[in-house]
Amino acid sequence: MEDKEFYRILVSRYINKQLSDDELELFVQLTKDGKLDEHLLGAMDEEGGISEADEDHHKQIKIKPLWLKLTAAVVVLVTLSIGLYSYVNHNLNNANLRAVYTKQDAEPGGNKAILTLADGTEISLTDAVNGQIAKQAGVAITKNASGQLVYTVIESRKKEMAYNTISTPRGGQYQVNLPDGTRVWLNAASSVKFPTSFANATYRRVELTGEAYFEVFKNKKLPFIVITDKQEVEVFGTHFNINSYDDETSIKTTLLEGSVKVSLLNGRNKKVSRFLRPGEQANVEHQDMSLKISKANIDQVMAWQKGYFHFEGDDLQSVLRQLSRWYDVDVLYEINHTDDEFMGDIPRNVKLSEVLKILEFGGVHFKIEGKKLIVTK
Repeated sequence: MEDKEFYRILVSRYINKQLSDDELELFVQLTKDGKLDEHLLGAMDEEGGISEADEDHHKQIKIKPLWLKLTAAVVVLVTLSIGLYSYVNHNLNNANLRAVYTKQDAEPGGNKAILTLADGTEISLTDAVNGQIAKQAGVAITKNASGQLVYTVIESRKKEMAYNTISTPRGGQYQVNLPDGTRVWLNAASSVKFPTSFANATYRRVELTGEAYFEVFKNKKLPFIVITDKQEVEVFGTHFNINSYDDETSIKTTLLEGSVKVSLLNGRNKKVSRFLRPGEQANVEHQDMSLKISKANIDQVMAWQKGYFHFEGDDLQSVLRQLSRWYDVDVLYEINHTDDEFMGDIPRNVKLSEVLKILEFGGVHFKIEGKKLIVTK
């Protein structure tokens, strides 16, 4: 049998989930060597044809493979391109991998948030119409056509400080422009509390729970400070990301541009302070309150803000915590332990079932029952 015919059969058996362990190992190696690319595309074409738009998109986007490292030290390569994803999803509707999710699924998150005004009034930013939605404490708060909040300072004689809070639910994200021009992107299950005006302040202080990416407006005379449960981050004008979820093992502050000072907090007293340089990450461990500086994986940190999941050696629990927040599901484990590791990129704008069918190549299986995601072997 000629090599091309053998490769075609191997790809066909792979798509239909019929590979033996030996064939799977060979498939991995041949894919790494690039020998199966044309056959993978050819097999997809036979299923239903690739449109000119799909072909052009594929040429423009570099294939990003998804790796899953199994307990038995077998590495499986799932050839999945962001450019080909919608095509694969469309043409494999009857594949065995989709059988579990035919009745129940979860939609991806979107632009959802609640604005809580200083007087306790709550406004759903998801449902709010564009235009002015609130006017108080010297500022006008508007929602523009792209869904962003814009704060405009209004002349006022009042000097009392008032605070607003933007909160995203599980399955939500939002971008907001603060009164000083600072831009903040909130991830799911997060909130930021901030003054309605910095006009009479000596510094710009905001409080964060969850995760947010900041692009701080430069003002050397008015330091910008972000407070989380266990740390304080002081900046003058810079770009950085803070991940401070309670269910993660640590608080991660990652600097992309400029300079920041990270300080541990013990009640109201600072214990340790460290400066970060661009490309560095500060890790504050929840358990022992230690502060460590390391080189950051910027692609992994910023994936959520750019619209995809980026896994790089992440264990199953870490992966599912992200899915739980984004798809608003509770994870239930019917397995005692797994040391599977996952690597790769998956878009955040696809249904939960599409993510799960990719993860199942690692040997873990899932069931969706309402708001529950059940993990089995």
